[in-house]
Amino acid sequence: MATDDRRYALGPDEGLGGARKFFAQPLRMLATGAETTLEYTLFEQRLELGYAPPLHVHHIEDEAFYLVDGAIEVACGDVRWQLAPGGFAFLPHSVPHAFRVVSDTARLLQLTAPSGFEDFAADVADVPLDEATSAAVTDAAHRAGYEILGPPPFDT
Repeated sequence: MATDDRRYALGPDEGLGGARKFFAQPLRMLATGAETTLEYTLFEQRLELGYAPPLHVHHIEDEAFYLVDGAIEVACGDVRWQLAPGGFAFLPHSVPHAFRVVSDTARLLQLTAPSGFEDFAADVADVPLDEATSAAVTDAAHRAGYEILGPPPFDT
């Protein structure tokens, strides 16, 4: 019986494609569309206090966060959640969302389905999140089918 053998395993510090970044923060790619037949993308992020992507919306992909360590605040539509280690948030497509790290550091697993997020992540790998790069981020988001709606919706 023939099979499509896509099995693999990664060690605790290994990621597909080696060391990567997302908005200048460490990113460990665990599964992409190439491995999942375009079903989903899964990656780990290690983030610093205050990290917060802009308010945005995915028009195709659903997104989910599983918080491994630290604390984050999540905004999804008009709802806000505080996640602690072991916390989970599901962010359906077409609903504006953002999150912010509120602990010294945070480590989270992010799942997007269907896949494709890895292409956007590659486009903004070394781009810091600041006003000087907002046009580049908006352009990359547009190419990926995302829409940047404004700054993160959190009190400073």
